[in-house]
Amino acid sequence: MARYILIDNCSGYIYGDTADIDGKSYFHISPVEAARLVDESIGEYGRTYTEQSHDPRATVDGYHVYRADVRGSDAVGNIPDGQDQEMIEAVTRDCEYVCFVATSRDE
Repeated sequence: MARYILIDNCSGYIYGDTADIDGKSYFHISPVEAARLVDESIGEYGRTYTEQSHDPRATVDGYHVYRADVRGSDAVGNIPDGQDQEMIEAVTRDCEYVCFVATSRDE
């Protein structure tokens, strides 16, 4: 049962948490599926998603995916504000980096 938190590569903000996407929880999905659900929750459709095992550290569109349920409990609590710098730092410090999901527009 994985809880993923997605941080947008370009803005650095938290864009989604599988514990609450449009009021629903998703714990049995892949990082790619989490990225798709987050995009759809903000009205973004028609994208292709590619999971990468590395962090691109560039201005590539996509999400850094962190796993919050580590060591038997959630490393961070609910995320009321995805732009809160302390919460972003807690995610990057206390959660486990899983992968990068690159996004691109379908042609």
